[in-house]
Amino acid sequence: MVKRFKDLNYYQLLQVSLNTSPFEIRQAYKNMLNIYEESSLATYSFFSSDERTEILAKVEEAFLTLIDSKKRIAYDEKLVNIGEVSRSMLKDHEHKKATPIYQINKEKTGSNYLQKIRRKIQEKGVKELSNLIIKDDVISGEDLKNLREALGVEVEEIFQATKISPTVLQAIEGNDVANLPPSIYLKSFLKSYAEVLQLDTKRIIQGYLTNIEEDHG
Repeated sequence: MVKRFKDLNYYQLLQVSLNTSPFEIRQAYKNMLNIYEESSLATYSFFSSDERTEILAKVEEAFLTLIDSKKRIAYDEKLVNIGEVSRSMLKDHEHKKATPIYQINKEKTGSNYLQKIRRKIQEKGVKELSNLIIKDDVISGEDLKNLREALGVEVEEIFQATKISPTVLQAIEGNDVANLPPSIYLKSFLKSYAEVLQLDTKRIIQGYLTNIEEDHG
């Protein structure tokens, strides 16, 4: 079953790991705001005003907890006590130190990657490949992966262009229901994935959700 939004812990909510550095938490927070703020083109049609307010409030709560070292340690201890993570797992994922900004590779921005993907799509012809690979109304993660690979697009490029974490992208392409985000997130991620590859967003979203329901309903 896809985990419900209200059941996500703060790490899952921000799509980060237990050992994520404060700098990475700030970046994840900014990415989530960009995706779910009211002016976002990626998600404006998916959520009501109340749903968007709930998401942003939870994102804010998660950020303020994980960015504060004392609150984060207390929260980690809470996760251990409720059995969400094991103490050994927590020890194995000791928090990273903040990464200085000057060490971050700024050579390519999301826009650069998007342009690179667009060039590949022009060269390969997404419509023809899509018709060959995605033939049915039910669309699996494997269909999406096969199409992406046929276009010569890497997971890293999708991540850089959309800011959807590689872990989530791999879960989508692997039909890994246990690690998929809740549907309130999944729809917008599928929309962004489809838009980057210039696919019919409605068809991709509906086809993928139908596939998940049929396999794990």
